[in-house]
This record gives sequence, structure tokens and C-alpha cells, in this order.
Amino acid sequence: MSYKDLQKIQKESTEQVLPSQKKVLSAADKIRRKTSNLPDPTHPPMGWKDNKGYDHIFPWIHLPRLHPRNHGDKVIFNAPEKPANQLILGDNLEVLRTLASESIDLIYIDPPFFSGRNYNVIWGDTNEVRSFYDIWEGGIDSYLVWLNARLWEMRRVLKKTGSIYVHCDWHASHYIKTEMDKIFGYDNFKRELVWATDDTSGFKSQAKNWIRAHDVIFFYTKTKEYYFDKKIAIYTHKEEYIKRFKKRDENGRLYRDDRPGSRKQYLDETLGKPIGDVWDDILSFQQASTSSEYLGYPTQKPQEALERIISISCPIIGVVADFFCGGGTTLAAAIKLKRNFIGCDSSRVAISVTLDRLVKIGEEMSGVKSNLQKFQKASLKKDLFSKEAFQLKIQVEKIIEKVPNIEVSYLGVYPTEKFASIPQEDFVDFVLTCYGASKNTAQGVAHGFRPPGQSEPILIGPASPKESVNGKEVKAFFDEIKNRLEPNKLVSAKIIGWRFSRQVVKYIKILEDYIFKNNLPVKLELIPLDSKEFRVKVLQRYSDASDAEFYLRFSKAPVIGDIKVKKVKGLEPASAKASAGRYEFEAIDAFSTNEDGWLVNCQWDFDYQEGHFFADKDYVLSREKIKDKKKGERFKATLSVKHMFEKPGEYTIACKVQDNLAGETIFSKKIKI
Repeated sequence: MSYKDLQKIQKESTEQVLPSQKKVLSAADKIRRKTSNLPDPTHPPMGWKDNKGYDHIFPWIHLPRLHPRNHGDKVIFNAPEKPANQLILGDNLEVLRTLASESIDLIYIDPPFFSGRNYNVIWGDTNEVRSFYDIWEGGIDSYLVWLNARLWEMRRVLKKTGSIYVHCDWHASHYIKTEMDKIFGYDNFKRELVWATDDTSGFKSQAKNWIRAHDVIFFYTKTKEYYFDKKIAIYTHKEEYIKRFKKRDENGRLYRDDRPGSRKQYLDETLGKPIGDVWDDILSFQQASTSSEYLGYPTQKPQEALERIISISCPIIGVVADFFCGGGTTLAAAIKLKRNFIGCDSSRVAISVTLDRLVKIGEEMSGVKSNLQKFQKASLKKDLFSKEAFQLKIQVEKIIEKVPNIEVSYLGVYPTEKFASIPQEDFVDFVLTCYGASKNTAQGVAHGFRPPGQSEPILIGPASPKESVNGKEVKAFFDEIKNRLEPNKLVSAKIIGWRFSRQVVKYIKILEDYIFKNNLPVKLELIPLDSKEFRVKVLQRYSDASDAEFYLRFSKAPVIGDIKVKKVKGLEPASAKASAGRYEFEAIDAFSTNEDGWLVNCQWDFDYQEGHFFADKDYVLSREKIKDKKKGERFKATLSVKHMFEKPGEYTIACKVQDNLAGETIFSKKIKI
């Protein structure tokens, strides 16, 4: 997406018209004459400004999305011809500002509840912690302004037939509804769903109060013409009810005629009990903590709830979005129900956990191992996804589903190692878009120009972070500028790259001396991509741009030195007599390479195939919460694990770690069991 495309989206955002609320906030004239503190019928949502939206509080940055084509960020199943599902690491406001208007059918969000800073830190990434610090810093008003800016963009990206569901609790639900009425319109509020989340036993029962045991989900639509499948919004019949239909007609249809009047009542014509706005039939993980679906983080929601919302409020060919996707429950429900999805989160750990979950579901649905052509035949552990199993599934079960690809991309938080795999042309486009510059469409050495005019030509170095701009390119760039100089018109030339060799730095010094001696109106500047200088240029509208790594960060991958292997004797359970034994593994010499970085999570695959990390269900989240005098309470990765192997043989063990600054790496090692 080019800089012009992002500018177009900004224009559409600021031109959105607030819904009229005069009927809702009106009062009789005789009352208005007697008081001065009645609500203004034209009062906008908190933080909003006419013709600006939320640009004055959260300035538009126009950052591009990075999607590496060949670096493990494209998961291929069996339907590459279909539009790919999108999983994005980045701040959700910036992600929303890259999405086309009226492109999404259904949005479900479960934003952090206004219940305290520490409670809402789920993953431990610095981006997440910083985001929540900004939310809580000013109390409820700051929270609502922060949320409103995102709801404003969500309204823009919703189709005219679209809906939005916002999950919240008692801390701020009443405030959120008031603001949503202003953004989406009071008349477009459709229902307040009450989800019973807990029983009244245990510690809560000791409270001197009514026991709190529910969450709230607000249901709004963009217009009056919204999609809602009423036929699906029913409960299925209970078994005891079905047993009442004891007779069959000549076509095999079940019916009953034992009711007054002896009228035949067919089971397939009985719709069942409609679903109401109080949901007490879906257990929360407080009630079902042993569910195989449970990943182990406190705010996880059951997939059944999301399947209900999606099946009713999104058409079969529609797009579902969750901009606080966390562990991926909304996206998991969407892929199972054959809807396309867009999901994003500011946490690298959350994106990793979500991707692992979605790959497992996609492989099960499609019957093929993702990116199958890249790998050898699956091992015994995963023979469900082998070619033989795939063919058997087609022949016997005939339930193969077409599953679109999943594309992982990055916005605002860019892993440095990903750039090594992107084409140079894509890298040039990426830097120019970040810098707010236009591409040079004419012949020449300069890659682009930053307005006004061509007074700021730009030369961009190689995409690979290990390579430097070379001296020949710099000379050609300077010669081109010199030949186009005009009297009394300063040209401020920029050379942007990952690194600059000593030879290039020395050559720039020679050119600067030449410029000074000849009194040329030229200024040369070397700008490292991962530097405060570059960040200031991109984030110039932020007052603290030099320190704003929160908005623009280039993250380095962590390092794992080795995997230590040790067989554990005497600890096998009695039921494991036929096993090959229990082993202990430890990632040693593992650390973050980012300044102020530390490892926050560790995942393990005990039968790894290159390019296909399949996290063991017991080690999706391996971390512990610790208290640090300087950094406070934080997560620290647990780097040692135990695993029981069922059969002897050769295995490849893989360890994946994430740090607090969005870095991630995988280390693998072959062993014999």
C-alpha cells in the first residue's frame, strides 16, 4: 500500500459524519431555559474533533505493512486461489488505518477491561505494557478516548450491512455504551447481551455483595440494513424433546400427533427455542478450566460464544475482524465456519500462539500439512496430515474443506531478519512509504523524493540488514544531484540504509568537503534505518518522536546457543512401560539481542520439521511471573521442559522463544531416542 493510498484512507476517516443524536439528547424548551447543564444534542464522542477525527490526539503516521514472501510468514493449505486470511503484528489503530473503508462484515473485540494496569497485561510484551500504561495514565477519560479512536476507524471499515460486538464488564460498560451511541448512533444499538461467566461458589461467595457473575457484549450495526441470520439464532432441540417425535411418514420424516386435535407436527418444521439476550449455556473457563481448548491465559473466551456470533452476524463469504485477537479465539471460530478473517495484536507472543492454533485447525480441516510441498512425509506423530492420510480422508470421509492461506504481516513493529527475504523493489517501497516520499518514476539514481518538489532526493540501500550502501551508488547519486542544481535552491539529500561501511562514511566526508569548497547548495545526510534520526523523520508529528519506539521499532531476533538433552531415569509413570522414556530439555545460552530486552515466552516442538513449528499443547505458554526491583512485575520465559516419547527413533527437537520487544527465533537439534 503506497503513501497515496494511506492518505486516501485518512481523508475518508476524517470525512466520516457523526450520527445525529438530537432526538436522543433533546429536552423540552421549558426545561432547557431553566438549566445550563443538559447534554448538547451535537456533543461528539470524547476526544473527537470536527474535520480531524482523532488525528490531533493520535496523529496519522502512514506506516506500511511488511509481508515477507518467503520467510515462514505465508501458511499454505489447499486453497491458495482464495483471498488469504490476515494475521498482523502491530498496534490496532495503525492497522485499522491501513484497511479499506467498508471492507469488513463483522467485528468482535474484547478490549482490555478498565480494571487495572496489571490485570490486563496478558502476554508481557513491552508494546502491550506501554499501551496499557497510556490507557490507565489518565483514568476513565483517557481509556474512553483511546477506545473511541479505534471504534471510529472500526465504524469506517464496516460494510453498510456490518455489525460490531464489543465485550466488556461492569468497570466501564455503561461509559462505553454512551460513547458507542455517539459513534454508531443510538438507533443502531441492537442489543445488550449478558453472558453468565461464573458460578457463585468459591472465594466470590464470601463477598458482602451480590455475586458478580456476568460480562456484557454490546451489539451495534452500521445501518438499519444489517445482516442477521434469524434461522441460526435458535437453540437446537434437546434430546428429551426429540424423543417425543416417535412416528415416521412415508418419506422418513419424524412427527408426532399426540397433541390436542391430532394435528401432525413435524420435527424438521419446528425451529426450536430462539436464543435470547442472556447466555447461560456457554461455560467460561472459570467453569471449565480443564477444557482442551484452554490455552492458559486469564481473559480467554470460549470458541462456542464466537461461533454463535459469527454464524448469525456474518455471511458465509464474509470477513470477520478482531483487533484485540489475543490467543486467536475469534479467528479460530472464523476459519472453522469458513469465513475469512483479519486479526491483529500488539504482542508477538499472542501472534505466535494464535498462528500455531490456526495452523493446527487449518491442517485438520484441509487434511493436508500446510506448505506440504516443502516437507517430507509426516512422522508417526503427525501421520494424520501425511499424503496417505489425506487421500484416505478424501476417499472415506469426504469432508475435506477448502482452507485459504494465512498471511502474517507486521506494522510498526518490524523484525529485522524478515527484510533479508524481501525483494529490493519492495524494500524501496517500504522505506519511501515510511518516509512519506513518492517514488521516482523517471530515469535516475534517486529512488524517490520527499515533498515539496524534488528538493529532498532519497537513495535507499540494500534490503539485507547485513549489507551497506556501496560507494559507486553514492557517487552516482551525488553526480545526479549536482547536475540538476539550481541557484539558491537547497537540496537536502538523504541516504537511508541499514548500515554504512567505513569506506562510505569516509567518502561522504570527502563529498562534504567538495560541497563546502565549491559552495554548492547541497546537504548530504546518512540515516540508519534503525535509528532515532529515522524515527524522528517518520514520527515528526509526535512531540516525543525521538523516544517513540512504541510506534516504530526494528526488532532483532533472540539467540539460542544450544539445546541441552538429558534422559530422566526413574520418573516414568506406571502407564508408560512401553514408552521410550522421559527426557529433559533446556535451551541454554538463550537471550534477547535487543537493548533492554529479555525472553518472555518459550515454546517446544518435539518432532519438528523445518519450516513447520508445531507447538506441543503443554508448552504453548511457558513462562513465569517474577518481580524485578527495576522493571517491576513481569513475565520470564521458562527454558527447561520434560517430555515423554512413545517410541524410539530419530527426532528433531525445536525451541521457539519470544522476547519483550517482538523478537522471535527458532533453534532445532536432532537427537536419537
